[in-house]
Amino acid sequence: MLQLRVEKIEQETADTSTFYLSNVTGEKVSYKAGQFITLVFDHHHEEIRRSYSLSSSPDEALLAITVKRIPNGEISRFMFTKVKVGDVLRAVEPAGRFLISRPEQKKDIIIFAAGSGITPVFSQLKYHLARDGKSSITVVYSSLSELSIIFKQQLHDLTAMHPERLKVIHLLSSEANRLNNIMAEKLVRQHTPNGLLNADFYLCGPFAYMRMLRLTLLYMGIEPQRIRKENFVIETVAVAPPVLNYPPQKVGINYRGERYDIIAGENQSILQAALQNGIQLSYSCKAGVCSACAVICKSGKVEMVRNDVLTAEDLAAGWILTCTGHPVTEVEIEG
Repeated sequence: MLQLRVEKIEQETADTSTFYLSNVTGEKVSYKAGQFITLVFDHHHEEIRRSYSLSSSPDEALLAITVKRIPNGEISRFMFTKVKVGDVLRAVEPAGRFLISRPEQKKDIIIFAAGSGITPVFSQLKYHLARDGKSSITVVYSSLSELSIIFKQQLHDLTAMHPERLKVIHLLSSEANRLNNIMAEKLVRQHTPNGLLNADFYLCGPFAYMRMLRLTLLYMGIEPQRIRKENFVIETVAVAPPVLNYPPQKVGINYRGERYDIIAGENQSILQAALQNGIQLSYSCKAGVCSACAVICKSGKVEMVRNDVLTAEDLAAGWILTCTGHPVTEVEIEG
């Protein structure tokens, strides 16, 4: 578990602030642009976890998370009213699979972001634009109004520094300029001069927003493996009990240099079995939507009752979610 000290807090918009964090040990925290960290809180004698995308680049000395205040959100309200410079927060090490793939290649990268969904995108832009590459990046950023644009000046500065590689298109609901499937298709065709088959797409925003975009892209003939999405707000949604009955199975776990052999009970997910046996696997949402618990299945078969984050390419490489994954046979996992 990381111990992160709050070094400074900067307000971005009326309801959004960036918290700059350092590791109390002095060691640099390793992560990839586009990943998130999960903060762990003791709230009313209950452990609560919340994932926040990192808005900092791995090149920067301090970690940074940009937090939007959620109406009636206990944890975001706590972050805004109680957390102050000098406080130490507990966190799980960075995780996530919202990563730009091979940006050094000559291709078009189209990113759709809404609201605070710009946070992991900002991290990616800073990191990848600081390196040589032949890709062209277009960001379509939807905001409620001019005043609610997060990182407005920083995004402007990045486009000025890299005009040949980056274009940011702002869509404001206050100006009746709200993204829909027709507009999305038009924008995609305008900004893929290298062809639809040579473009990658990244989506980050509310569920309905990303669903509309994904269906639009699939209708246009985009291959599913070229579309990656990130849930920037993870709602508290109970995972439905599995329809099938999963009998007990042996699970071998190789995790951070340690070996464990446990039994996953009847209809018990791998994560549930691990936590019950005192094995602190990483997790956040417990609902199959954030990828904090993703590990590699080295052998055996695992079925997930919900997966909103792993792509077909990830699945082919053996990645599974332990929070919704049930062992169908004896399995070996590695994380």
